[in-house]
Amino acid sequence: MREKIKVIIMGAAGRDFHNFNVFFRDNDRFDVVCFTATQIPSIENRRYPSELSGRLYPDGIPIYPEEELSDLIKKHGVERVVLAYSDLSYDYVMRRSAIVNAAGADFWLMGPNATMLESKKPVIAVCAVRTGCGKSQISRAIFRILRDNGIRVVSVRHPMPYDRDLNKQICQRFESY
Repeated sequence: MREKIKVIIMGAAGRDFHNFNVFFRDNDRFDVVCFTATQIPSIENRRYPSELSGRLYPDGIPIYPEEELSDLIKKHGVERVVLAYSDLSYDYVMRRSAIVNAAGADFWLMGPNATMLESKKPVIAVCAVRTGCGKSQISRAIFRILRDNGIRVVSVRHPMPYDRDLNKQICQRFESY
């Protein structure tokens, strides 16, 4: 039997955690060695909590600064690095791919079939190339239009763990906007 594939998940404490939760958490084929993080202040040098990590990660999963990515790949013999940000430019993505490949690992962008939440209802996705482009404002406008037309609407987004204690961010509910 083949050994588990060692993986690092790159992110910014959002889509990376979502991809882990929906694809890797209880997947015996993979060993998520760590997350790397950027953009979110003070997220690095913490752990993704054991309470959220599932049975395969009883001690949680370490989170390191993205600047250490190349060294982490070599140190842990990582075979695949998953890029799991929601809003990056092509240039940024391909520069990260070059770093990963130069360190000896495969660069992996996970598609929607592996990472989307299932829904029996129609879905509207609001995406942009970076933070601050107006996703929230557009989402509110769409929400208002649909609601004004008698359609019941719910908003779902990946986790945004800004609290120092990630356990406090297991679930977030947005009642108003």
